Amino acid sequence: MNASRYDIILIGSGMGALTVASLMAQMRGKKVLVLERHFKAGGYTHSFKRQKYHWDVGIHYVGQMGKGSVMRRLFDLVTQGGVDWQKMPDLFEKFTYPDRTFNLYSNKEGYINDLIEQFPEEESAIRQYFRDTAKAATAFGMQAMSKSSGWLKLFSSVVTLFNPSRLNLTTQTYLDRHFQNPQLKALLASQWGTYGLPPSKSPFAVHSTIVQHYLEGAYYPVGGAGTIASSVQEIVEANGGKFLLNREATEILIEDGNAIGVRVRKMNAKEDTWEEYYAPVIVSNIGAAATYLKLIPNDYPITFRESLRQFVQQHSSIANVTLYVGFSEDPRKLGFKGENHWIYESLNHDDIYNSRGEWIEEGKATHAYISFPSLKDPQAKAHTAEIIAWADYDTFARWREQSWLKRDEEYQALKQRLSQALIDLVEKYYPGFAEIIDYQELSTPLTNEHFTGHDRGGIYGMAIAPERFEPENLAWTNPKTPVPGLYLTGVDLMIMGGIVPAMLGGLLTIANLPQGMSVPQTFIAAGRF
Repeated sequence: MNASRYDIILIGSGMGALTVASLMAQMRGKKVLVLERHFKAGGYTHSFKRQKYHWDVGIHYVGQMGKGSVMRRLFDLVTQGGVDWQKMPDLFEKFTYPDRTFNLYSNKEGYINDLIEQFPEEESAIRQYFRDTAKAATAFGMQAMSKSSGWLKLFSSVVTLFNPSRLNLTTQTYLDRHFQNPQLKALLASQWGTYGLPPSKSPFAVHSTIVQHYLEGAYYPVGGAGTIASSVQEIVEANGGKFLLNREATEILIEDGNAIGVRVRKMNAKEDTWEEYYAPVIVSNIGAAATYLKLIPNDYPITFRESLRQFVQQHSSIANVTLYVGFSEDPRKLGFKGENHWIYESLNHDDIYNSRGEWIEEGKATHAYISFPSLKDPQAKAHTAEIIAWADYDTFARWREQSWLKRDEEYQALKQRLSQALIDLVEKYYPGFAEIIDYQELSTPLTNEHFTGHDRGGIYGMAIAPERFEPENLAWTNPKTPVPGLYLTGVDLMIMGGIVPAMLGGLLTIANLPQGMSVPQTFIAAGRF
């Protein structure tokens, strides 16, 4: 067979693509090519090192990965057991506000009782909240599964019809209807950063899915997230496939109306160099917007192209800055045990979201999320942390045309100010933090944009704004595109970001591929693992 011809081509190597590549290779014997623009595979599951320090760029914690759980079995099937998972401490999250701290433990009843202890007058509403989030999360999952095939598609559609998840109901509307205490409402919304929009802008069904996902705690991949892509790469190569890095997809090749291949640009070549690869099945994992607006030729008729373009212009995915920290001493001396910390200077999450550009201009951080990779990973060789804060892409846009690692002194000075602002915020609540910092490096939305190609450096796929769920817009994120032979996968199919939604998005894609597998078939195979 010609070296440029494959059974399936995957554009991007995020979790959705890894899922499709692995299962179609190992269970259907397909020769798969995975194209990745970065010099490392894995998308937001990849990891990197500086000196003796190691960090993950996207995975900070994952729920439902206990041995024997459905999600763990699916993940083990995808990686052929190549990734082990370390349970985080029982206290796995802390929500910190100026006048209140809430400890979140990996126990549903404990969570409920701790809330009731602090807000006894709201007991009835608190208990109803957990019933409502369970219902909304189930309905939301069924709605996503309606993109599957066969009887599951029919079943999911019927369930959704009789139990709609009401995607036009915002998290803030629900909280305002059921609770009185503003501190309680703020606490319940503390994890909004995991899906990228504050309470007034996020669907309650999406919020509910996150709540349910972490009710029994969280896990972290032993050895770091890079073990995920390396495990799948072994599976793909064992079946005659290949991973090609530093390859940026520039165009879907179409002949007689059908997708037949992908044209790519070599990212590390001294001169512009293009290559073409061919397959009867092309799967894009780089997002619906990039696929329809950048890769499919403009003269190919896509009826919803303009409405999608307008949506993306009005609703960009949330962007962030991340400060990667290496410590000279063990952070446990300051009381950290490996739990995540959400720090907010205000109870008003919408104000924090709306001022995500102002704090950068002013150099005073208003919020931060802190993760400690080294305290979660038993194989870590040196102690590290990641401090994340939301950012406005426009603040950095003036440096967009400057090359990565070659941006000017003004940009470097801004990065230094932001790094210090984040350290100062953490130091305010955890004195001594700054003293043990040995290494620091800040990434910005421009970093994300450079390595992923995501519009405006967004990290969660398409924004979960309500317009996205209007019936006339559902075609944007259907696994089967209007172009025969071209399919979508990844988080856009499941409407929210994260490694588990991306994996489930991969299952939906496989259910729609020629010679693929239905979602129930995949679950059955996982059950045997």
